[in-house]
Amino acid sequence: MTISPSNVSLERRAWNIRRHAIRMGEVQGQGYIAQALDIADVLATAYFHAMRYEPQNPEWEGRDRFLLSNGHYAIALYAALIEAGIVPEDELETYGFDDSRLPMSGMASYTPGMEMSGGSLGLGLSIAVGKCLGLKRKGSDSRVYTLFSDGELDEGSVWEAIMSAAHYKLDNLIA
Repeated sequence: MTISPSNVSLERRAWNIRRHAIRMGEVQGQGYIAQALDIADVLATAYFHAMRYEPQNPEWEGRDRFLLSNGHYAIALYAALIEAGIVPEDELETYGFDDSRLPMSGMASYTPGMEMSGGSLGLGLSIAVGKCLGLKRKGSDSRVYTLFSDGELDEGSVWEAIMSAAHYKLDNLIA
């Protein structure tokens, strides 16, 4: 279930995501703000047009998954999770502080709605392929959306993941 009321446009959602990211960057005086501004439209489309999720239940088994391979873009994903109602908006004031659920680099164990921790580039698509295979074996119709950077295309593991996705005909993978 997506929570995008018809009276809130995707353009407005993207604007709100950008605003949340800028506010978090202001809290710390740093962050990958340009990247957040750049991918806000992608995140708005994913969360408010394409994906199924329940804001009050981020672990819902029937949800679609969103994997952020380039974990240093976490500020953008946090902004989307705030806009989606998965993370309360007042938590943006804690961005990057000790004990925050919004650390500067994404940590799935801390942040509701974050499906994988950021780390070495080039791993997101491989993890997504594994999640897709697992979902298929469970008989789930959930999808896995994966955002990765163009620089990750230089990693061999990404191409191995692409070939594996084709081999297993993973129609539940969106990269």
